[in-house]
Amino acid sequence: MHKPIQHIAQLASSPTTEKWEQAFDALTDHVMILDLKGNIVWANQAIRDHVESHMGPIVGQHYRLPYYGKVHPTIPPPWETVLAGALSAIVETAFPLMPGYFLVSCYPLFDAHGTQWGAISVVKDITDQKRIEEALRKLSQSNHTPGSMAFLRSLVKDLCHAINVPYAVLADVKDPTGLQAQTIAILANESYVENIAWAPPSAFIDDLVRVDGCAWHTISMPLFPPTSVLASWPVTSYMGIALRNQAGQIIGLLLVLSPEPIVNTHVTQSIVQLFASRAANELQRKMAEDALRDSEQRYRAIMEHAYDVIVEINNHGICQYVSPNCLAVLGYASTDMLGKSFFDFIHPEERQALLESFHTHIELLQEIDMMCRLQTKHDEWRWFESHIHPFRTSVGSIMGVIVTRDITEHKRVEEERIRATKLESVGLLAGGIAHDFNNILTSVFANIGLAKMLTAKHTSSNTSVVERLTAAEKACLRARDLTKQLLTFARGGAPVKSTTSIASIIRDTVEFALRGSSVRCGLQIPEDLWPVVVDEGQISQVIQNLVINAEQAMPEGGVIDVTVANESIPSLSDLPLKPGDYVRVCVTDQGIGIPQDHISKIFDPYFTTKQKGSGLGLATTYSIITRHEGHITVASALGQGACFTLYLPASYMQEHTQEETPGDLISGKGRILVMDDEEEIQEVLGEMLQHLGFDVDFASEGEIAMKNYAQALHNNSPYAAVILDLTIPGGMGGKETLRQIKDLHPEASVIVSSGYSNDPVMARFQQFGFSGVIAKPYNLIDLSKVLSQIL
Repeated sequence: MHKPIQHIAQLASSPTTEKWEQAFDALTDHVMILDLKGNIVWANQAIRDHVESHMGPIVGQHYRLPYYGKVHPTIPPPWETVLAGALSAIVETAFPLMPGYFLVSCYPLFDAHGTQWGAISVVKDITDQKRIEEALRKLSQSNHTPGSMAFLRSLVKDLCHAINVPYAVLADVKDPTGLQAQTIAILANESYVENIAWAPPSAFIDDLVRVDGCAWHTISMPLFPPTSVLASWPVTSYMGIALRNQAGQIIGLLLVLSPEPIVNTHVTQSIVQLFASRAANELQRKMAEDALRDSEQRYRAIMEHAYDVIVEINNHGICQYVSPNCLAVLGYASTDMLGKSFFDFIHPEERQALLESFHTHIELLQEIDMMCRLQTKHDEWRWFESHIHPFRTSVGSIMGVIVTRDITEHKRVEEERIRATKLESVGLLAGGIAHDFNNILTSVFANIGLAKMLTAKHTSSNTSVVERLTAAEKACLRARDLTKQLLTFARGGAPVKSTTSIASIIRDTVEFALRGSSVRCGLQIPEDLWPVVVDEGQISQVIQNLVINAEQAMPEGGVIDVTVANESIPSLSDLPLKPGDYVRVCVTDQGIGIPQDHISKIFDPYFTTKQKGSGLGLATTYSIITRHEGHITVASALGQGACFTLYLPASYMQEHTQEETPGDLISGKGRILVMDDEEEIQEVLGEMLQHLGFDVDFASEGEIAMKNYAQALHNNSPYAAVILDLTIPGGMGGKETLRQIKDLHPEASVIVSSGYSNDPVMARFQQFGFSGVIAKPYNLIDLSKVLSQIL
């Protein structure tokens, strides 16, 4: 028997034959056993599957035929040395009949006597390995600067070559939460495409984020904007990976696309991950360089355009750099301060102490905060707040950066804030006094009204008593207006508006303000003046402020002209008002006038040129007019007087005027529940309600009122209306009582009353659920009107 066949036969008869054949057949590598002539005496399943479909059975054929197609190739095959007696051969090579790269390992086979009878050959496909090695080589040997756009573009091209796909996209993700990206490099069939802004589909992003590595899929959704060139690519599959920084945040996307399904995904994924790792590093490098460049530009912009003055000094305080805006802030050009000590510009009263503190802290590299006055080039001393940050340079010298800010206006505002805090305390006191005074005034006002009616009813012939009581009523009304002004000053409350004619407000206020003055007032008020919706007390305060200012501007006497007119404001008006109808009021004096540099400041809080002025009058005026959706202007020149013009929106509602006579009272019937903690008010209010025909029950606070209301409902005799005082010291007030009444009886008619007439509840009572409002002090006619409106 031929020796190699004999050895194979011996192996075949061995009980281990089946095991080693199964082991070799399980390999994907080509395994062959050759005789010394190179003929194949055994082959595993991998090579048989590869070649027998077109060559037929290969056992018995020469080993060169499957790889070279002929027995005598031009280049000696790697097996020859082992068949000639060499101990082994391991060679990387390529074969004419098989695409790719292969590792050939060949070893001799010996018989029991040590005589070589053949060889065993293993051929391993290393094409993918060579592709990865080539990809790594290209990654490490790029001719372009790392982090540059050219490098990133070459990286995308090398990736396409490494995995043999025509399309690739590298994108920088600016906002991963908002799915916004900007492509950096796009390759299509060896050509670069213009970059685009890209909003990847959320499902695509989720797919990349969800996997740890690459994601690959058949394309089932549009990935690119329909108007972009990328949307026209004939692709069917993609492989992509999210690029992350060291903190794990997504900073970019790398995507390859193919017209065919991506094969050998394991190797392709490895290559894409290699390129993705390098791309992520380069993107971080690019971002760091961009950030550094931006930081330098930002630093320069801040230094050259900041409002603060920035100065660099040495350890002796000598200026080495001064920012250009020093000219605008201090009046000095940068060159005026260079080479000079920064402390030479500090006020003498603060200079020595700050200089000593500087020398103590600068050598210890301790930061310094200081507040001082600096001298401007115009010899003005202004307050500055400065921070000195010392640092040591690369050569070891100590320098300092000073950031100094002009706080002159801030100090003025702070002083005004302190003054305002004091005024607030006065305001709180004024508000409390006004509230208590209104309660007292309610009793006085109401009793005068009752006395007037009773007197008129029983002594109709004695008109002098009625006239005296009427005068007392008017005095009470003026006192009421004064308390409203106190409340406006104290609380700045929203106006409690009603439809009225401003003519009567102007006449009464001017008469009151100029009583006993040497200044006369000329009124020009037309008969057809439109009504307005205003808070009478607040508008009276506005007129009073303007008239008093005009009077004080004419210490030698003169004439104040008050002119009132209807005016329609068009849509293209220069005034900051909505188009529509307004009532215009002009208050003109013949005084000394207002300097032009003061015109823009006169409505500022606390601005005043008077030695004893508070600076609150015109600020309050401006605030009141603004809350009425109006506007106020001023025109003046030194020596030519001043003219204040205010605009108030006209009302389309008819003004309701009623004479306060007994015949105008509207009587009623039913029971009224009154909640008020003042016994005097309970007493006089009870008298007025009984005079109007109502029965009255009283409660001093909310819990008692609720018991009375619940009992009345239980007895099937509900109250016709409830009058609630808004504020009950130490007890449940009007708002909470209203809420509980509405929970018990949603249809209840509830009127709110308070001495704080400027409280928001009083101004917008319907929004808080009340049916009506009556501000203290009030008289019988006021009470009759409110009750008749809601019952």
